[in-house]
Amino acid sequence: MKKCFFIVVLGLISSSYLYSQEELKTSLNIEGQFAISTDGKGVFVNMGGPNIKFSFSKFNVSLNMFPTLRFQEDKVKSFVTPMLGFGTQIYFLKDKRVLLAFPTYYNSATNKWNFTAGIGYVLTKKKK
Repeated sequence: MKKCFFIVVLGLISSSYLYSQEELKTSLNIEGQFAISTDGKGVFVNMGGPNIKFSFSKFNVSLNMFPTLRFQEDKVKSFVTPMLGFGTQIYFLKDKRVLLAFPTYYNSATNKWNFTAGIGYVLTKKKK
């Protein structure tokens, strides 16, 4: 988990350095969004949660909380399990409405972290 956090922070710092000539906008909000991610064993359906978003001219990066439903065959838990994850998102394409999501979840039954990756779409209209 420490490695993942270090990579996220390093990515944010390096992207802000690369785009230092641009104006960086930061916002704290809850967006209407929908994403589907997987860890290779199960499918995670993510909804929009609170986030801190860093806006650049060509893309946005955010740190998010992910309210989630997990769909996976598991001996310990039911097929559908509600979870809360944490991770990053990268927004791009068509007014930054398509996103890549990288949520991380803690599984208390196995005492392990699940790292997932997926794609999503922002439903909230951009304020002008």
